[in-house]
Amino acid sequence: MLSSREIAIFKYLNEPMNISDLAELLSLHYSTVSKAVSSLESEGFVLKEKKGKHVYIRRSDSLHSKSLEDILKEFPRLPLGELFTPSPLHVFSVLKSPRSITEVSEITGLDRSTVSAAISRFANYGIVIKENGRFLLSSRHALFEDFVDNYFKFRANANLRAISQNGMLIWQRGPEFLFKAENLNTGLEMDLKNKIHPTAISVFPDYGLDVITDINYYFFSKRSPSEEGFFIHTILIDPYSPIYNSYALALVSRLGSNNFLKYAVYYDIEAHVKTLLEYLDKKEKSSNFVLPWNEYQELIKSLA
Repeated sequence: MLSSREIAIFKYLNEPMNISDLAELLSLHYSTVSKAVSSLESEGFVLKEKKGKHVYIRRSDSLHSKSLEDILKEFPRLPLGELFTPSPLHVFSVLKSPRSITEVSEITGLDRSTVSAAISRFANYGIVIKENGRFLLSSRHALFEDFVDNYFKFRANANLRAISQNGMLIWQRGPEFLFKAENLNTGLEMDLKNKIHPTAISVFPDYGLDVITDINYYFFSKRSPSEEGFFIHTILIDPYSPIYNSYALALVSRLGSNNFLKYAVYYDIEAHVKTLLEYLDKKEKSSNFVLPWNEYQELIKSLA
C-alpha cells in the first residue's frame, strides 16, 4: 500500500511542492516520483493543485492522511514501509480483540505464515502485544489504530462509489465490507466484480426461504462468504431488529451448522448470537431484539 519511497515523499510535503523539487530532494528521476505521487493520490493521501503553469502536491485533508502525519511526527524512525503493506494492515485491522494466529488466519483468509510474519513485524515495535497466548493492539499505539481504521474506511467508501450509485455501507472491517444496493453499476472492472458476493437475505431463495425485497445485500471480499457468514451478515443488517434476527434464525434450520458461535466471535457479536440461539432453543422471548415466539413462527411460515 505505502512504499518507503511514497512515505519519504509524504514526509517532505509539510508545504506544497512540485514533482521536480521532490525529485531533486530525493535524488530520484522525475517519472519515478510522478508515479509514486499518483499512487499517493489514488490512495487519498495527497492532492494535486494547479497554480499557474505549475502543479503542486500537498497532503490531503482526509482522516487517514492526517493520521499518517501524526504517526510520522510521533514515530519518525519506524520503518513504515515494512508495516503499511496490504497483508500486515489486514491483520492489524482484526486485532482490536485478542486473537490467536489461527483465528486471525480464518478471519482474514490469509495463510498462517503470512499472519505470523505480520504480527511479528508489529510486535517488534510494541504495536501488537501478546496476552494469554493471544495477540491484540497495544493501547499505547492508538495512532496506528486510527490510521488503519481511517484508511480502510476510505477504501471501502471509494470502492462502494465505484460499485453502485445507491450503495450503502452496513459493516466494514479492514478491506472487507457488507453493503446494500438496489443495483450495481454496469461495466465494473473485473477486479471489483470478482470481490462482490451476494449474502444475507439475498441468498435466502437458495435455501427455500422467500423474502420479498428490492434491496440486494453483498459482501465485498477476495473470498466468498461461508454459510455461517450468510447468517452473521443477516444479523449485521440491523442487530436490534427483531425481523432481521428472525430472518437469521430462519436460516439456521436450513444450514445444519454448529459453528455459529465460532463465527460470531470472529465478528465480535458472540453474546448477541448466543442470546438468539438460546431463544431458538427455549422458544420464548428473552430480549427486545426478538419476536414473541408465536409471531416468530408465523414469520417462518410466511417465508416457506
